[in-house]
Amino acid sequence: MKVGGQVSGHARTGETPRRPRQSGVIDDKLEAALREFRRIGNRELAAKSVNVAPERFRRFLRETVEVVGRGASLKITDNRHREMTVYTRGEARELRLPDFDQASLNGRHLAAVGEFIRTNEIELLAPFAGREVTDAKGKRHPLETDPNALHRIAASGEGVFHEIYRLIS
Repeated sequence: MKVGGQVSGHARTGETPRRPRQSGVIDDKLEAALREFRRIGNRELAAKSVNVAPERFRRFLRETVEVVGRGASLKITDNRHREMTVYTRGEARELRLPDFDQASLNGRHLAAVGEFIRTNEIELLAPFAGREVTDAKGKRHPLETDPNALHRIAASGEGVFHEIYRLIS
């Protein structure tokens, strides 16, 4: 005899789930499925490719990103905040960036800085001169392109080149 409606593990419509979802925990498999979905454009195949139930992946998409269109017109908008190291004003700062575009710009800058530190080719920094990222609070941070400042940051151990970003739910 069922009592409370959740013996089978599923909450009824309008009923609170017995086991609350863990917020803030990003499942690596779901992120891998999202990357695959961006690549192939098929939700079910993307989920199955990383051994995730298609229903779970659909729920993840619904709660996390905005998906518009199909096939060649597929557009995925991912506006989750990302915590990233940003090289700005002569220091490495941990900032929360508001969307994919800001994180992408900063990620390209981090990659260029890493390559610059390794090779000392100053031309790698040229595309970022005068560019800035905006944090989640709307404050602008100019991307550091001064070679001396970047070498100081690298020598101090402040910069974390291996950890690109962390998604925040």
